[in-house]
Amino acid sequence: MRFATLVTAAILASATAASAMKATDLDIDGDGFASISEVRQIFPGFSSNDFRDIDANRDRRLSDRELNASGVSAIVGRYQDTMSIVHSLSEIDTNGDRFVSHAELGAVYKGVTKNEFNLIDLNNDSRVSAQELYQPLAQAMVNRYEMGGRDLVTIMQVDVDDDAFASFAELQAFFPGLTRSEFEIIDINGDNRLGSTEYYNPETQTVLDKN
Repeated sequence: MRFATLVTAAILASATAASAMKATDLDIDGDGFASISEVRQIFPGFSSNDFRDIDANRDRRLSDRELNASGVSAIVGRYQDTMSIVHSLSEIDTNGDRFVSHAELGAVYKGVTKNEFNLIDLNNDSRVSAQELYQPLAQAMVNRYEMGGRDLVTIMQVDVDDDAFASFAELQAFFPGLTRSEFEIIDINGDNRLGSTEYYNPETQTVLDKN
């Protein structure tokens, strides 16, 4: 129950973080703006209509001014809440280089280890981009520290047959109390297995932590 309460608190906090979202948080190519393709690298389900509503000058890119306009935080917040992002890149990146070092990440998420940082750093360049920071594994990991917990069981540990998915049997080996009905709830697309996005979903992690 305590963990579920903390998850709820973190998700509510992410709505506040949405108001701090900047173009530099979504800017992959470093031009100071966020295109729809860049936004979708961070938030895959971001709709064209929502992008058009934010893009006030219709130049097909989002500036800081547009992202911080009235009402925009509510739009971005719908996508942020789904991913449970509590701290955006610009809040963690203290030197303004648009990347997060291990030291910068550790300053916000106390105790995060170098091995955990390396798991988040997908391209192994010793720095974490916005795209890497907002991926489901990274958010599941850092939110553990946000809520005072540790020891995330990764999908790589659960996936013993190396097919990149977690089956009900594989999950039960790590979470013996997991029921079939709970599995069907967290198996969002109903394909009888969990992909990484499903596995690192905050609701899934809450269910698994109970078991």
